[in-house]
Amino acid sequence: MTSEHRDDYQELVDEISELLGAPATLENRDFELIAFGAYDSEGDLDPSALDPVRTRSILTRRSTAAVRAWFEGFGITRATGPVRIPRTPEAGVHRGRVCLPVRHRSVVLGYVWLLDYDPGPSEQQLDAAMRVTARIGALLADEAQHGADLTRELRAVLTAERDWQREMAVAELRTALGGRADGPHTVVCVAPWPSAGPDDAPSVRTVPGATALCTLPWGTGGTSRALEAAGGGLSLALLLRLRSTD
Repeated sequence: MTSEHRDDYQELVDEISELLGAPATLENRDFELIAFGAYDSEGDLDPSALDPVRTRSILTRRSTAAVRAWFEGFGITRATGPVRIPRTPEAGVHRGRVCLPVRHRSVVLGYVWLLDYDPGPSEQQLDAAMRVTARIGALLADEAQHGADLTRELRAVLTAERDWQREMAVAELRTALGGRADGPHTVVCVAPWPSAGPDDAPSVRTVPGATALCTLPWGTGGTSRALEAAGGGLSLALLLRLRSTD
C-alpha cells in the first residue's frame, strides 16, 4: 500500500466503524490486512473481539488459506451487499462477522469486516457503510492500476540491454512516479525468489516502503542453471523510497 493512500484507507475504515458502532478491518481480496479501526481507549476491551482469526489477521497482516476458503464459502466473492457470517468457535471465529464486499465496477477488490452484535446495525446504517466501501473500491482500483503500471516500468528499467533503452525506461518510470520520483530511491533484490512464474509476486501494498516491485530472471551461466535445477531462476526486485536526510 502506498503511503499516499494509507491515511485515506484508515480514515474510511474509521468512518465505517463510527457509522456502525463496531471496530472494522479492511483486507484486500487476498485477505491481506490494509487497515483496522482502533478501539475506544476509554472503554473496556471485549476479549471476544480478539478471537484467534482476528488476532492473527492483525498481528501477521494476513489470514491463512484455510480461513480464506472458509469465509469464501459464504459467498462473499459474489456478494454485492452485506453478508452475515455466524460465530463458529471450532473455526476460531468466536464472534459473528458482517462482511461488506468492496467492489469497483462489479469487481470485488477487498472486504470490510465487522464484529456482529445484537441487535446489529440497521439497514440504513449498512447502506451508509456500503457507500463508503464504494469509495474504498475506487481507491483500491486506482492503486492496483498504478501499481501494475509501475511494475512494467520497473521491469523495463532493470532489463534494458542498451544505455538508450535504459534512459528511456527510467524517464517513463519517473513520469509514472510523478511527485514520488523526487528524493532518494534504492533497489533491493531478493534472490532466489521461490515463485511459480514471472507474474507470481506479492502485492506492492504488503511490502512497507515499496513503490514498485517485479520478478526478474536471476543469474547467468552456472548460477542460472543451478537455480533452474533447484526449481528457481527468479529474483524479486523492489523499488524503495528512502527517507530524506534533511
